Amino acid sequence: MNAVLTAVAQRTGEQIKYSKLDRNYTNPTIKKAFELLETARLFSKVKASSPAGLPLGASASEKNFKTVFLDIGLLSYLSGFYSDKTINKSRFIAAYKGKMAEQFVGQELRVMMNQELYYWSRDVRGSSAETDYLIEKESSIIPIEVKSGKSESLKSLHILLDSYPNVRRAYVFTENKYGELKDSGIKFLPLFNVGSIK
Repeated sequence: MNAVLTAVAQRTGEQIKYSKLDRNYTNPTIKKAFELLETARLFSKVKASSPAGLPLGASASEKNFKTVFLDIGLLSYLSGFYSDKTINKSRFIAAYKGKMAEQFVGQELRVMMNQELYYWSRDVRGSSAETDYLIEKESSIIPIEVKSGKSESLKSLHILLDSYPNVRRAYVFTENKYGELKDSGIKFLPLFNVGSIK
């Protein structure tokens, strides 16, 4: 169970495959450990779903899922970042910053919205288009992207909005940006302002 917990922490923000969590055990054994840890609420599944219509749970995949941890402190600890370490922000590797930002937003959404979280992954062979989260709000589906760096690429989000006309607005959480893309329905907010979407 310790090996699976650590492996899940290392793959935060990525699609989970039981076979990649630990090579020393069989898939059924890994799955059982994963399910026990999930039942203990150390992390929750974020299932892939289609934004074609509500409810999102109706099209959720049992095979394609990511995880969001109970707490960002637990995730940090399992990633080797202990409270007695001081690391300058500029020295964090980009992947770690991205995982922590996505974890923070996911954790906040779980508490505020009091609902399951989903994400969108384009179901086309060879495509890597994906949005970090999908939520239901006021009978609407809202995609959410999390950007921890300076990259402004929103290709996946634009693909989703172009493919699903029923989705009319989206949020992008960044380090410190407020704004809106004209005529797109995409609104930019700082990470600390996740609560404003409730």
